[in-house]
Amino acid sequence: MHIYDKDFVQGELPMTKQEVRAVTVAKLQLKPNSILIDVGAGTGTIGIECATYISNGKVIGIEKEEKGLETIKENIKKFNLTNYELIHGRAPEAIPNIAYDRMFIGGSTGSMKNILEHFIKYSTVDARLVINTITLESLNDTMSLLKEYGFKDIEVVNMMVSRGKKIGPYTMMYGENPIYIITVDKNSL
Repeated sequence: MHIYDKDFVQGELPMTKQEVRAVTVAKLQLKPNSILIDVGAGTGTIGIECATYISNGKVIGIEKEEKGLETIKENIKKFNLTNYELIHGRAPEAIPNIAYDRMFIGGSTGSMKNILEHFIKYSTVDARLVINTITLESLNDTMSLLKEYGFKDIEVVNMMVSRGKKIGPYTMMYGENPIYIITVDKNSL
């Protein structure tokens, strides 16, 4: 079920906008029994929307900011989710050492290398990783690390979304931040 931005309880942290969420969720290629690790869950919009698609699996959200945790808890309650587990902490230390088939990284706080090592070690053979970055430095660092670890077929999509706002009798387009969506499969190692 696609969730519109206005339907989420929104806190102080920025949220991933619905158009970017739609593409990110599509890139994850979730299965009904997927176990998704949502690293740097922020306000939880990606993981919460994913949880609505996973009927027999679950989402494990990792978030270090108190502001984000409270917003995520409110949205878990609002959408009546029983398959979302929230962990307060930093990745990769807070990621459970369990088998999982999907990982989304929305924020790494400088720990991308260690998070990728966790993905390589614990994810299943058919696992898929999706990483969203905003800055060119994060894009460059992430691409370098993925290549260093031997990932092949690295897909990068650049998304730019503009929203129309009424200015008198006219509609003027205002751009959101461009975002890079990086997708790799573990079996391309």
